[in-house]
Amino acid sequence: AAIELLIRRAVAAFGPVTLADIAKFAGQVPPRIRPVLERIAPAFRIFVDEQRRVLYDLPRAPRPDPNAPAPVRFLPTWDATLLVHARRTQILPEHYRPLVFNTKTPHSVPTFLVDGAVAGTWRFERGRVEIKPFAALPAAARADVDEEAKSLADFLSA
Repeated sequence: AAIELLIRRAVAAFGPVTLADIAKFAGQVPPRIRPVLERIAPAFRIFVDEQRRVLYDLPRAPRPDPNAPAPVRFLPTWDATLLVHARRTQILPEHYRPLVFNTKTPHSVPTFLVDGAVAGTWRFERGRVEIKPFAALPAAARADVDEEAKSLADFLSA
């Protein structure tokens, strides 16, 4: 029952996920998870990714149009999007990982996403959100980042 609960929680929180993702989340080895996952698999929606790995997700989880643009988002320290059990390189490109996690800041730093990927860091200081992009941002993306930063600053100042 405990493993089933862990599987359901992992899928609900991070789906679509692989058996290996679920095992890491649960602190278990895949052979311990597999029999329970196979038994409850009909409760999930199943996909196969480009590497031919089986992915499990909630059957009614929202599915955005693959061509839909991802809005700019600001993530705080310790945000689960970056701290999940498995590396999500589509969200945090590996070459930026040392700028977000390192021995001085193992808890991560606040980051912002552009088109669904980490594009820089931010901090709130003196009523403003200051951004530090990792690379030059296209003009349209910069305008969106600045607008979202202003909204966040207004919220944090309230």
